Amino acid sequence: MELVYYKSLKDEPYTTVDVICEHTNTTRHAVNALINRYKNDLNDFGVLAFEMPKPTQGSLGGRPKKVWKLNEQQATFLITLLDNTPQVKEFKKLLVKSFYSVKAELDQERVKRQVLKLMNVSLSEVIKEFYPDSKHAYSNFHRLAFQYVTSMTPKKYKKVMQVEDPWQSLTELQRERLERVKQNIAMFIQDGDDYQDIKAKLLADI
Repeated sequence: MELVYYKSLKDEPYTTVDVICEHTNTTRHAVNALINRYKNDLNDFGVLAFEMPKPTQGSLGGRPKKVWKLNEQQATFLITLLDNTPQVKEFKKLLVKSFYSVKAELDQERVKRQVLKLMNVSLSEVIKEFYPDSKHAYSNFHRLAFQYVTSMTPKKYKKVMQVEDPWQSLTELQRERLERVKQNIAMFIQDGDDYQDIKAKLLADI
């Protein structure tokens, strides 16, 4: 099990109650009780976030459990409230190293993103790097860019405009907008956003 996570380059690294429980031999009930008791103190270090994971496939379902997501300061404070056993002390060291490692990784990826941005790397190159095994990523993202520019999918545009090749029939202005939005999509991918996130951001403006 990893100790520290992040979703995208814009997100703050975090650990979870599950991680703390497993590596300190503390029950979920005990950790959650500490969080509820010291919630105001934890909120001093940032918004106390949580997620509600869906039941795993094949399980009987039941009431979903709340999984707290703690940033570095919140996790550090919470651990000080646990009994200082050898196992807890060892976990403290591992967690500090993990947060440091993940933050260094994020810094490196952010620098890389800026370099790629300055180099004006194409959407196709970014898709090839981030989705090497996907058969549909190229067509999906390019179709999304087309839809942003024309408010229609290429298939619908072809039918409505009665053209043979919807891409070639775009005006010069539309082509310029298409290139700009493709660059934006490339940057969103580099930031760690998935297809649904990017689609929501773009199509919200249409």
